Amino acid sequence: MGRISTKLLSLFIVLGLFVPVVSRAQSNGLSLLTSPLPILMKTTPGVPVTTDIKLRNTGTGEETLKVSLMKFEAYEESGKPALMEAEPTDEFLKWVKFSEDVFTVAPGEWKTIQATITPPKEASFGYYYAFVFSRANENLSPEERRTALNGGTAILALLDVDVPGAKKEITLEKFSLDKSVYEFLPTTFTVTLKNQGNVHAAPRGNIYIDKGDEKDIALIEVNKEKGNILPSSKRAFEAVWVDGFPKYTPKIVDDKEVKDAEGNTVMELQWDFKDASKLRFGHYTAKLLMIYDDGTHDVPLEGEVSFWVIPWRIIGGGLILLLFVGLGLRSILGGVLGKMKGKK
Repeated sequence: MGRISTKLLSLFIVLGLFVPVVSRAQSNGLSLLTSPLPILMKTTPGVPVTTDIKLRNTGTGEETLKVSLMKFEAYEESGKPALMEAEPTDEFLKWVKFSEDVFTVAPGEWKTIQATITPPKEASFGYYYAFVFSRANENLSPEERRTALNGGTAILALLDVDVPGAKKEITLEKFSLDKSVYEFLPTTFTVTLKNQGNVHAAPRGNIYIDKGDEKDIALIEVNKEKGNILPSSKRAFEAVWVDGFPKYTPKIVDDKEVKDAEGNTVMELQWDFKDASKLRFGHYTAKLLMIYDDGTHDVPLEGEVSFWVIPWRIIGGGLILLLFVGLGLRSILGGVLGKMKGKK
């Protein structure tokens, strides 16, 4: 049936965003805004479904564009989309028809074209598309087409063909932290989920932070964007607790995050004294509660991890301060006692 294999790479697409999101493209002088991003389409076998694709020419000259098709898979558990050329067995790409394959857009103009997908009667479950825009007179290389998503000139779409026998089953593979002991926040949680069903699902939930008898001192949302996990795939979601004093934040220079030699974001310690009451110290427990809809009811997913926050520098500074205060008091008391003895 031409369905994309999920055995070698995990698949996912961030879905469920029903408000328009724009993506700016600026590749080889081509400057576009595209909306919406991404697209979720649903139908039944043999029934066509149509969606609008909107784009705006944000360049200074008129552009004659064409739209073409690719498929996509995701790279590793992060699920970053990887565009791929069609293979001879990819019949599902032939189901798509555009209202216009080639069109002209003036500077500043919004253009709407329609994509209609007509799945055959034997179609079932999910199919994964990328609508790629380029200049009509340009023949992009395979590498240029694969990087179209990064350039903003491709829109991802998922087609859900609803048939009997759909099964949603999500399991919690791992709930973990990047460290077990922190000096200061943030703490980064990783929630790794696996879809063992045959249709996509979008679990959502929260992490609740406790400290001893203090319950729910913080709440961190997991998968706020409603990212879906596709069948036979895993996806790792990150959630960060940043509400502390002091805390590490990305170093910004000229409105840009500073990167080190390995491409990692450089973090710097921020002392915002209006948040001094949020000094974190002690043993904390993080409890995960997520749910997903299996088609009949909500199914919970639960996990728990613990960690320490020990602000060494603040503790050390406090001890040194106490030491100086103690020495000062000792000196003062010694002087007073000496004077009292002298008077006797």
